[in-house]
Amino acid sequence: MPAPTGELSPRHRIELPKELRDSLKWKSGQKLMFIRRGNGIFICPHVTPQELFGIAKGANTEGYRDRNDRY
Repeated sequence: MPAPTGELSPRHRIELPKELRDSLKWKSGQKLMFIRRGNGIFICPHVTPQELFGIAKGANTEGYRDRNDRY
């Protein structure tokens, strides 16, 4: 199955194909990040530091090294 395609409009806007928006649950007005990768871009939802808080809750910190452990 070929990859979904879009088009860059004369006003430099990109419309994401509906099947991608639906599968990723992206909504109109949602902030996105554009990260350059070689000749292309990686698009992902913008995440604030507050949204990341607590994602590693319960993680095993055994063997964790911080800057005081460096030689």
